[in-house]
Amino acid sequence: MLTLEEILSEIEKNTKFSRKQIYERIKKKQEELSGLVSLEGAGHLVARDLGVNLLITQKRELKIKEVVNGMKNINLKGRIIQISEKREFDRKDGSKGSVCNLILTDGTGEIRLPLWDKQVSMIDEGIIKEGDVVEVKNALAKENIFGGVELGLPKYARLEKVEDDESMPRQVIGGRFQRTQIKDLKEGNYEIKGNIVQIFNVNPLFQTCSECKAKVEIKENGYECPEHGKVEPEINMIISGIVDDGSGTIRSVFFRDQAKTLTGLDPSVLSNMPQEEAVNLIKDHALGNEIIMKGRVQKNKIFDTLEIIVNEVEELNIEEESKRLINEIKSIKW
Repeated sequence: MLTLEEILSEIEKNTKFSRKQIYERIKKKQEELSGLVSLEGAGHLVARDLGVNLLITQKRELKIKEVVNGMKNINLKGRIIQISEKREFDRKDGSKGSVCNLILTDGTGEIRLPLWDKQVSMIDEGIIKEGDVVEVKNALAKENIFGGVELGLPKYARLEKVEDDESMPRQVIGGRFQRTQIKDLKEGNYEIKGNIVQIFNVNPLFQTCSECKAKVEIKENGYECPEHGKVEPEINMIISGIVDDGSGTIRSVFFRDQAKTLTGLDPSVLSNMPQEEAVNLIKDHALGNEIIMKGRVQKNKIFDTLEIIVNEVEELNIEEESKRLINEIKSIKW
């Protein structure tokens, strides 16, 4: 990424705005994003809004915390801290496809990077593995169905293993998920212990493309994916509700596996039910449950309140929770 000074100069040179006006726009953009990006990152977004292409002259790598939806030609480095199991699927033309997800961190944040088809061979052949440091070049950033941002590798992008000089952290600084009371939450990754006290009466099912997992649209002749055309969709479950931990409440969103874990229900069970009946069944299985959930807390743009997109959820294990509390007490210096 260019320096702030370089960004100001490029935008000033290619627009009618003064340097002061441009800087004010950049500050406003950073504030709109709750300070989650640097001034340089906000500068790139302002340049994009004004039709100025700065990315072709990008000189340094982005930090993961600076990546926002819509960015292109992204260059960054990160350590692989998680590799999902490879999933294989059938395409509509009869061919086989496969996908595997990497989770990268550079200490400033985490980001998901899906690998598709031939790219998965890098995992199969041991070219990259968990713990390796990799460099991503010319990637793009897009919003995923979980409400977060992930990287994509278009045809011209590259993913390469690079030398590990141990300068790259092995986790997000401050830990991945810190147990926190709801009243103390701000944007970031957290672990919360609480009770499900409300389930919203919204459609708990949605359909995605079986190949790329993007949401599909209902057309006259069936379901259609923007990238793969007419497809036979997968049925997925989404549950949103309120979690209360005694200190406060927070809107919580559970997608796919997290929704199944929360309720013990498979989406196929709900697919032929009216919405109200399906929601009532979910309430019967979820309301009152005491859970531990981990995920990303973010600002809901519509309601201007914090919400958590849940990555992991489990029922409270009394024995494990007791051990955790004992260890926490022991660590206190009296």
